[in-house]
Amino acid sequence: MPTVWPTEESWRATVPGLVARYVERWGLTLGEDHVGGTASRVVRARTADGVDVVLKVSLPHREARGEAAALRWWDGDGAVRLLAEDPDDPYALLLEPCVPGTRLSDRHDLPAEQRLEIAAGLLSRLWGHGVPPDHPFERVEDVAAEWADLLEERMRTLRPSYDPGLVASGARLLRELPGTAGCEVVVHGDFNPGNVLQSTREPWLVIDAKPMVGDPGYDLSPLLMQVDDPFEHPDPAAVLVPRLELLAGLTGEPVERLRAWVVAREVEAALWYASRDEPGPGADCLHRAGLVADLR
Repeated sequence: MPTVWPTEESWRATVPGLVARYVERWGLTLGEDHVGGTASRVVRARTADGVDVVLKVSLPHREARGEAAALRWWDGDGAVRLLAEDPDDPYALLLEPCVPGTRLSDRHDLPAEQRLEIAAGLLSRLWGHGVPPDHPFERVEDVAAEWADLLEERMRTLRPSYDPGLVASGARLLRELPGTAGCEVVVHGDFNPGNVLQSTREPWLVIDAKPMVGDPGYDLSPLLMQVDDPFEHPDPAAVLVPRLELLAGLTGEPVERLRAWVVAREVEAALWYASRDEPGPGADCLHRAGLVADLR
C-alpha cells in the first residue's frame, strides 16, 4: 500500500487513462456518469454480453482500500455485488447497478423511523457475516485511538474555545469504546443514508463501504444524525431518545453505547473543523456532543 497518497488534483489527471484501461479490459460501453463525490468516478456501463454494470474508479486513499474485500465477504447480502476487480488495483471495481438508485436520504416521503428501520436491517445483515479469517481490514480500535491522539493535539495547538472536559470525554470514549464491544464485525465505515440506494434485486442495497473490523456500534452514529437531522427539531432530545431506543432494539446494540459513539464522533468532528478553521460547524458538533452526553 502506498505511504503517500495522491492528491485529488493529481489523481484526476489520471482518471481518463484509468477508465480507458478498464473499458478495454472488461469490454465495456460507457453510459452516463453517476452523480457523486469528488473521490471517485462512477459511470454506468454495459458489457459486450449486454449486462448493465457500474464502473467505479476511486481516488486511492486509506479508507477506500478495503471496499472490494468487504463486498466479496458480504457477497450481495444487503450490499451491491462486486462483479469484477483488478487484483493489482483495489480502487477499480465493476459493480452491480442499483436501479432506480434513489438514496434513502432523499426519500423524505418516508417517516424517519421507517428509514432507520430499513437501514438498520441492512446493516445488521452485513454485521451478521462476522469477520473473515486473515482479513485485510484496519481495526476500529486502532483508527479511533489515532483520532483520539489527533483531537488532543489539535485541542492543544489550535486552542479552540471548546469545553475541555467534553473534549477529554470524547477522546476517552474513542480509546475505550472499541475494546468494550460485545462482538466484532466488518463495519461499513461510512453508514449514512446517502449510501443506501433503492434497487431491483432487493428494495435497498448498501454502497460505498470504508470497512474496518471492530465494534458494530461505530456504524450507527452517522445514520442516526443524518437520516433526519434531530437538531433541526424544536426539541432535539425528544427526537433523539426514541430514535436511539429504536436503533438499539433493531440492532441489539445498547442505547448507552450508541449514545457514547455519537459523543465520541461529534467531538472528533468538532476538532476536525477546528483544524480547517471552520469554527461555526465545529461549535455545532461540540454542542451536539454535549446534548447527547446529557441524554437520559
